[in-house]
Amino acid sequence: MKKLNNQNTMKKISFLGLVMAFFMLVACSESASSQVTNMGVDEFVKTYKSTSNAQLLDVRTPNEWAQGKLKNSATIDYNSPDFAQKISTLDKKKPVFVYCAVGGRSARAAQVLEKNGFKVYNLTGAGYAHLAEKGL
Repeated sequence: MKKLNNQNTMKKISFLGLVMAFFMLVACSESASSQVTNMGVDEFVKTYKSTSNAQLLDVRTPNEWAQGKLKNSATIDYNSPDFAQKISTLDKKKPVFVYCAVGGRSARAAQVLEKNGFKVYNLTGAGYAHLAEKGL
């Protein structure tokens, strides 16, 4: 009887190991296929400047954008109820560099953009003012 219990225990451990390996494989493959690259201001500026077909997207409100904007930026207010519809005007073949005032809205916008098939570079820990200081 003891031998049977040991065999059953070993089968359960083996099964649990396989289940865990499967979930790790799925989790790794999902993160590897992510189309969002988060980066700080220096890396964001450098990558944007070296990407010939880049789209620069400001997701601040129209009032924020009117107070200051970057030369080549487009604006789509993340808080707009039709944000997901408005991003369809962007070219999915070109990467989108997204930013806001401090990083919260751009992170959420990046997820929506990714779900809609865009390659996204998201500015983290900084925002419009930091990009303006860098001469972007």
